[in-house]
Order: sequence, then structure tokens, then C-alpha cells
Amino acid sequence: MVPVGSLPSLLPGRRARSAPLGPCLRLSGRAAGLAGLALIALGLPLRGAPADKGDAPPQLIVDDGLKGKTVEQLRKAVAKGDPAACLELGVRLIDGNGVPVDQDKARGLFEQAAKGGLADAWFRLGKIYCGGLGVPTDYAKGFNCYTEAANRGVPEAQHNIGAMLVSGRGVKRDYVEGLAWIIVAGKAGAASDAEQQVRARLAKRPADIAAAEARAAELQQNLEQSKPVVPKAAVLAPPPKPVDPASLQPEKPGPPKVEVTAPKIEIPLALPTPAPTPDKP
Repeated sequence: MVPVGSLPSLLPGRRARSAPLGPCLRLSGRAAGLAGLALIALGLPLRGAPADKGDAPPQLIVDDGLKGKTVEQLRKAVAKGDPAACLELGVRLIDGNGVPVDQDKARGLFEQAAKGGLADAWFRLGKIYCGGLGVPTDYAKGFNCYTEAANRGVPEAQHNIGAMLVSGRGVKRDYVEGLAWIIVAGKAGAASDAEQQVRARLAKRPADIAAAEARAAELQQNLEQSKPVVPKAAVLAPPPKPVDPASLQPEKPGPPKVEVTAPKIEIPLALPTPAPTPDKP
């Protein structure tokens, strides 16, 4: 029996990362002064000093793509059926970035983007259904959306499939299949401590770890060859929806019942014998 403790969590998705263009040095006051004198001696401008345009370094070209578009520009692109614009506008509607939060419209835009072949749109739909964002939580739909995204190479979707299998969220718990998907996701770039967590739980079951590693190699090969992969998972039926007491209406009283008693008819058992008629003379 594997102890139940902290289980792998679902990854939210990719986040933009910013990094400095190069290493920076911090100098003391005296060193900075000496460095300034050296720059002056070489004829180079000091930091903050105006420089001739001819001495300015070449500027980097930054293409933000759709992220630099306004909401109105995105809406026009969406009207033309641009899947990438559907995805970007859907993300802004989920995050409330420049527009009011509207999870229903976002879901519709993600569906359009998914039909247009964008893998990240399938991943976003998986988050919506597993997280209950504007819809009732539906792990089965979320798992299927993650599977579509995983087959299209989204590492976070591959990780979330493994996390759902290991924790038994909406599917029957399967440590071997779950660890296999988490291994694949880790090699694809979805970094987390989930693999170490599951391996620690299976420390006394080396055969299961070996089976998971073999399954991961199989999954990796199929994904690299663009072969459709279906997780070995038994999707559990969703729990019955709770009944809202307010929706239960009492039965309306009908008209009062009137009992009708049939009249009793008494039939004599024998007819009376008529009196004899006297004979006429």
C-alpha cells in the first residue's frame, strides 16, 4: 500500500520569463570613479550622458506578435477566424488583462483555436474543465483535452495527465502510468518535483518504477514519431449532482375527492301471489 501524502499538483502552464541581456557588474564608489575616468580617456560616453546617434549601439528588434495587439485588433482578427487571435483574446478574458473577466467567452474562443490546430488551446480547455472555470468541474473532459494537448507536444499537459493518474483525480489511480507521463513531461521541459515524489512513494516497489520507465520510453518514442497516444486510464463517472432543495416544489393539492354512494336496490326474493278472483254467477 502506497502512503498518501502530498500529491503532484497540476501545472498552470507556460509563463513568460525575462532575463538580462548580459552580466552586470556592481562597482564601489572609488572603482566607479576610476572606471569613469578610463571611459573619458578612451573617448567613450558615461552612462546617462548624451551620446551621438552614430555612437549608439544597434537596437534589438522585439516582435511581441499578438501580445502587442490591442483588444480591438484581436477582435477584428478573431472575426476573420484567426486561431492565434482566438487563443490570445481568450487568455486575456480569463486573466482580465485589459478586458473584464469572461470565462464563457474565453472557453468559446479556446474551442475555436483548438479547432484551428493550436495545442495550447487544448491545454487551456483542460484547465477550464478541471478547474471548473465558468463550468461545472468535469475531469473527464479535462483529461481528454489534456490528452489532445499532450499528443501535440505540450509538456504541461503531459505532466497534468500524470498528476491526475497518480492522485486519482477523475480517473482510477495508476502510479505506473502516472509516473511514466511525468517522466516524459520532465524530459520535455515541464520541471517539477512530481517525479521525485512518486519515485519516493514507490521506493519499496522497484518493479513498478521499472515498468513506469519502460512505459515512458514507449510514450516518448510514439510522441516523437507523431503517433497518437492514449493514456491507459479508466475515467471515473462524475458524482451525481446535488439536488437543490429550492428546486423541489411541493405537489399542488387537487380538488377534494367526493365519495359517491350508489343507491341500494332491494329486490324481493319472490313476488306476492295475487288474491283469487271470485267466479261470476
